[in-house]
Amino acid sequence: MPFQDLRQFLDLLEEKGELVRIEKEVDLKYEIGAYIRKTSDAQGPALLFEKVRGHKIPVVGGVFAKMNLGLMALEATREKVLQKFVDGIKNPIPPKPASAAPCQDVVIRGAEVDLNKLPNLIYSAKDAGPYITVGVQISKDPETGSKNASIYRMQVKSKNRLGLMSHAFQHLATQIAKSEKIGQPLDIAIPLGMDPVIPYASQVKAPYGFDELEIAGGIRGQPVEVVKCKTVDLEVPATAEIVIEGKVLPNVRELEGPFGEFTGFYGQQENNFVVEVTAITHRKNPIYQAGLTGLPTTENHILKQFAYEAALYEKLKKEYPEVQNIHYSPAGGAQFFAIISLKQRYKGEAKNIILSALGDSSRPKFVVAVDEDVDIYDPIKVLWAMNFRMQPSEDVIIIPNTAGGPLDPSVSEKEVTSVIGVDATRRFGVTFPEVVTIPGVDAVKIPNPRE
Repeated sequence: MPFQDLRQFLDLLEEKGELVRIEKEVDLKYEIGAYIRKTSDAQGPALLFEKVRGHKIPVVGGVFAKMNLGLMALEATREKVLQKFVDGIKNPIPPKPASAAPCQDVVIRGAEVDLNKLPNLIYSAKDAGPYITVGVQISKDPETGSKNASIYRMQVKSKNRLGLMSHAFQHLATQIAKSEKIGQPLDIAIPLGMDPVIPYASQVKAPYGFDELEIAGGIRGQPVEVVKCKTVDLEVPATAEIVIEGKVLPNVRELEGPFGEFTGFYGQQENNFVVEVTAITHRKNPIYQAGLTGLPTTENHILKQFAYEAALYEKLKKEYPEVQNIHYSPAGGAQFFAIISLKQRYKGEAKNIILSALGDSSRPKFVVAVDEDVDIYDPIKVLWAMNFRMQPSEDVIIIPNTAGGPLDPSVSEKEVTSVIGVDATRRFGVTFPEVVTIPGVDAVKIPNPRE
């Protein structure tokens, strides 16, 4: 059965020894971020900070800190999680009205709104201020009414003002542009702390106009229950811990950033969108969910992996049934480095697949194709194939002047980059040496010296 809310998932993590309660008082500036960084690096548990200096609301972090936690949230294995996402994309289930709305147990509006009463974190040394990092921004197209759910960084600028970064090619920015053309603000709602399937589903690269909450329903096997907001014309998951309601102001830009980004570098200060907050609603005794990004691997990378892999797999599989699996490596921010496993059927097919992948909307910078016998989750095996199954003069494709990821610090011109594809498959139709094997390896048991 799918989790009904974040609390139910945290209960499971605690039962499985994957949640640790931090009882000492901690600071919002760097300290909680340092804890989450440490547990991410150690592949450790999620952390519940019960005493946060200056606040009564506890903070949970590291919920997406390692692959195993994501698999628990999605009730899947690593081998089956991709197909579960694909099934959710193919078989979306629309949200349904909730019979109860815990997220609106407490309603704060107008002049009483104060974002500073939420335990918003400062994560990295040069962050411009406190940031909301795992709130799911829900919005809809002002012309068609089609909905979108996604995650963008938000800087807390004052008691009722947020800075928002969304790039022109992203769906939220497209909606804002449409609103600005008619001179109207865009309604936005930001729920924090939900059934973890919802944030995972929000990362799917769905076509414009497709509601990611429907994909979440497909993955869950049950619809997401939603409730209408108090001050904006949107619906949000009814069991969210906290919901921020507001309006993106038309034709208003303010400096936002810098912020430690998923590339491992700071995203620089820029003029970005502004949200005026109209209400904050929350559960009784809410839990604030924090999420770290930065040098791989962090929560941000784990959060994106499954969705990006499933979306590209679904796209390529339609044209190339020989595609076996796809992995977005955290080394590329779980976005810029894709590895594709295939069972090549005809000469040149691997290069065609690489070119299709390089043109994907996720904007990968580096695509490697390998044979189906290569473990795409093992970087040593991938590098082995790159060394011994390809020749750089024949099997490397470089395409200049393509649209790239705007947070890639290596680009010389903003949002314009070059991309590279590597065909590390065996040369088709040519006899190739066999891989060394040793019979009986799977049957061998190594004694534990401690027993």
